[in-house]
Amino acid sequence: MSDDQIIIPHDSPIRAHLEHAVSTCRIIFVAGLPGTGKSLMLQQIILLADQTGRRVHTMQWDAARRPFETPQWLDKFPEVDNLTHPGIRKAVGLWVRQGVLKWHEQHSDQSDLLVAELPVVGGRFTELLHQSKDDAEALLGSDQAVFFVPIPRAEIRRAIEGFRADTFANPRNDQETKDAPPEIVQNDWLDIRRVHDLWTGTQSDPTTAHVYDAEIYRHVYDRLMRHRNLQILDIDRTFETKGSAYERLVPVQELTASADEITASYAQLGEQFPGDSVGPVVDRWYDY
Repeated sequence: MSDDQIIIPHDSPIRAHLEHAVSTCRIIFVAGLPGTGKSLMLQQIILLADQTGRRVHTMQWDAARRPFETPQWLDKFPEVDNLTHPGIRKAVGLWVRQGVLKWHEQHSDQSDLLVAELPVVGGRFTELLHQSKDDAEALLGSDQAVFFVPIPRAEIRRAIEGFRADTFANPRNDQETKDAPPEIVQNDWLDIRRVHDLWTGTQSDPTTAHVYDAEIYRHVYDRLMRHRNLQILDIDRTFETKGSAYERLVPVQELTASADEITASYAQLGEQFPGDSVGPVVDRWYDY
């Protein structure tokens, strides 16, 4: 790997935050909506970690979800309008805390680093933010784990959305073909608006609710991350990307559930959420 693949400048405060994390943490989460620079931050963290000699493991929502989507379970929990069924989202969530803890225990060498995507909205890995009475909480709530949230300024968000629309229409690799379509990106933002209105007792103007607001975004994620070691990344400029942000230019190992873990997770799902009861629970993904 050459240094020019790391495109965040040395004098950037973002670079300082990332370099500190890759030298001190066991787990680095990057949370937030699509279209906020999350994928680029993940890529740059992986490159910086490799440069310092860390052995990088990754966990991303799409890769973690796919083993749960067997024909058996897709028949029971079908995708609707490009959205993963709440039953599958919750089954992944029931696995993920113990999955991360098991990784931590099985990779005890301090050179091992887990870099994970945390979409949150819609109940995607939200369980990692819950303050639960289990063995994983001591790890997730410690300084060994950092939770970055990139928050772009309005003009940067518009630039990212434009770039995403271009790559969605003309994908450069297999991962870009799986990007959320623009309407889902917009709906995720409206979900953030809805949660903000609920928590503040306000009502967004329906004619402007679709417009991104960095302060609303920050307020919601501050509260969502209240039990975690949160660090906000203020994205105040665009970066000159080289290739796709999804490209992994160094070796990584992907963390996913085993077949036995998936079976156990669906069994737990059936016990805890019989019938159609899982849907309303996932709809209130922010309520913890």
